[in-house]
Amino acid sequence: MLLPLFTHMRAAILIVIVLMLALPGPSPAAAPSLTEGETVVHLPLVSVTEPSTRLGYDLRIAFGAQAEPLLAEIPATWARAGDLLWSEVEPVRGAYSWEAVAALEHNIRRLRAAHIEPVVVVQVAPEWARSLPDRTCSPVAAAAYDDLARFAAAVATRYSSGDLAVRYWQFWNEPDFTPTISDHLGSGCWNDGQAPWYGGDAYGAALRVFADAVRSANPAARIIGGNFAHFWPDDRQTLGFLRGMIESGGLACDMIGFSGYTRWGTAERMVLKAQSLRRTLAAYGLQETPLVAVEVGEVCPEGQPCPKDYQYLQANYAARIYALAIALDLRGIMWFTLMIDGAGFQQSHLVDVVATGPAPRPAFYAYRNTALLLRDAAYAGPPLTDSRFDEDGVVQVLRFVTRDGRPLYVVWLPNVTAERDYALVAWPGARATCTSGLERAAPLVRDCSDTRGDGLIRFKVSDAPVYVRPAE
Repeated sequence: MLLPLFTHMRAAILIVIVLMLALPGPSPAAAPSLTEGETVVHLPLVSVTEPSTRLGYDLRIAFGAQAEPLLAEIPATWARAGDLLWSEVEPVRGAYSWEAVAALEHNIRRLRAAHIEPVVVVQVAPEWARSLPDRTCSPVAAAAYDDLARFAAAVATRYSSGDLAVRYWQFWNEPDFTPTISDHLGSGCWNDGQAPWYGGDAYGAALRVFADAVRSANPAARIIGGNFAHFWPDDRQTLGFLRGMIESGGLACDMIGFSGYTRWGTAERMVLKAQSLRRTLAAYGLQETPLVAVEVGEVCPEGQPCPKDYQYLQANYAARIYALAIALDLRGIMWFTLMIDGAGFQQSHLVDVVATGPAPRPAFYAYRNTALLLRDAAYAGPPLTDSRFDEDGVVQVLRFVTRDGRPLYVVWLPNVTAERDYALVAWPGARATCTSGLERAAPLVRDCSDTRGDGLIRFKVSDAPVYVRPAE
């Protein structure tokens, strides 16, 4: 088997270790023997990228205090702290009421105390600054752009240092949402339903005003544009909206955000959406624009009761989504939401609030355990540029290299609950550990070494991911 040459010197130190998994050991060995029903995979090395994908969650303002004891459990590097509503801070033009965001500021402080970077969403224009005065969900009127700039500079200055420091700013939430959205949902407001740009040109112009003003007050600030709802990979409204942002004078943000929930068929929506957005950006030479999945999560069907195995499905999703985000080279992901009382957004939260206090779900532990296993890991497999939504029965394998230079595989079989036999090719007598049961507070770690001497690391595979770490 031939492996491509590395072009980056930083990967050279990994070659010997990685080849050991792809090639036989020093002495000749017979072809591995399989029992009936077993599947074997050979995994060539393609590339190694830097481990720079942030992991985090959305922290609802109303539950920040209750969630505080759990913040240290997930090794998060950022979290969405809440909404800063322009309409509440400046209901009267020129008069700021910062007391309106006191609860948000408590969240920012508690995240800072936990060494987590807060992300703040700025949205909802005051009535006097709206292009649609009769709607709360309205674009900013062009005549109010100077006011928007003044407000953005004041915000960036207030939150530039100390325990209220904010580096990451999101401008509106899901601005591409269809114009029929209800005013109270906190999404949309910019999509006018009119081709070809669907309001993206107006959003892009306002985003530029906001971004320029924030950066003038805090050059270290980073701006997230969009967090697109992006309902389908070839959604003409979202992609037209993005093109409108670019056509209106170029992207003014540092990264593009989008929401990625659940699956389409056997593929994650997050993966298919990222592919779609990158294709659109590539048409403008902007394919290197960083992407971030601002909202990820497994949700129940809208308007229907959750399936009986919902928490099992949610935990499996949580056990693979960070691995996929790293493999996609996303700037980061944030789970929506960490904690809530009741159904929340279609039961997507990781922690329930019950009479005795916070009650972590299996998905909470799966998200945490995955983050610990993948901490500082770099993806070392083929680019995820051609994923499909109809790959039933196809085992998914992601390959990483950990900080200590050892390989780590993440393996699962989408939408299949019954376990099947599977094997990775290593070398005769190879030692390995397999970590499963990620939904447990303490996951299951077992020895899955090659005890038959035929060069195969054997384990069971299903929709619940298994993390396989061969020994040196």
